[in-house]
Amino acid sequence: MATDIPLTEFDPDPRDAISGSIRSRTGVRLPDAAVLTLLGTVSSDWAQQHGFQAVHEVEMITRVFPVWVGEHAGRSVALTEIPLGGPGAVIVLEHLLALGARTLVAVGSCGGLVHFDEGQFVLPTKALRDDGTSHHYLPPGRWVELDPQVRAACAAAVQAAELRYLEAPTWTTDAFYRETRAKVNARREEGCQVVDMECASLAACASFRGARFGQILYTADTLAEEDHDPRLWGRQFRQTALELALDAAARLEPLPEEPGVRSE
Repeated sequence: MATDIPLTEFDPDPRDAISGSIRSRTGVRLPDAAVLTLLGTVSSDWAQQHGFQAVHEVEMITRVFPVWVGEHAGRSVALTEIPLGGPGAVIVLEHLLALGARTLVAVGSCGGLVHFDEGQFVLPTKALRDDGTSHHYLPPGRWVELDPQVRAACAAAVQAAELRYLEAPTWTTDAFYRETRAKVNARREEGCQVVDMECASLAACASFRGARFGQILYTADTLAEEDHDPRLWGRQFRQTALELALDAAARLEPLPEEPGVRSE
């Protein structure tokens, strides 16, 4: 027997009870292009070394996420870290959107569902919505597509660095320890080649707010064999991944129109 669950009760109203005062509280206006990272301290170190200035903070209970702004490849770009998992990542994204960012490039690691060497760059074409957050931003559905213009800029950045990449669907899940063998096999049969924990959530939020979103993933651990292999979690590829994401963001011209209605 089918069971109705709250996640199927999508509300298309773009106004919410919380976010409307973000811009009025801060007075900050971000550039159109922003990079969201899941790279540990690599991003904060890079921002400090390259003269990026902190202009905003997203304060959460466990830590504060600074938003830096600076010049990269002749383009003004915002840069911030995001927390692991869709809900927290989208809280940071909502701040960026409220402050004017509309072209988003996320970058972080993923797990391989099929065999990849560690450090393979993957550009998601679409994300399987096995998360909770995306269902608050889009009607019930199985997939969310990523923006082809942003993906093309990501591909151009990787090619310019003379590195290899592939385009593939990703499986976004909220439950790291519920990546069972049966689910891995099922997602692989649907075409997913990697697994992550934020892509569908971020893509759905960006789509709902009238922004465009793409992501650069690099393979870290692998689920391709019977036993999970964490390898080195892709740590040695984080600096390169950050630079690729910044290069991709700098390649994209600003969008001409404002995003969707927000509450005041």
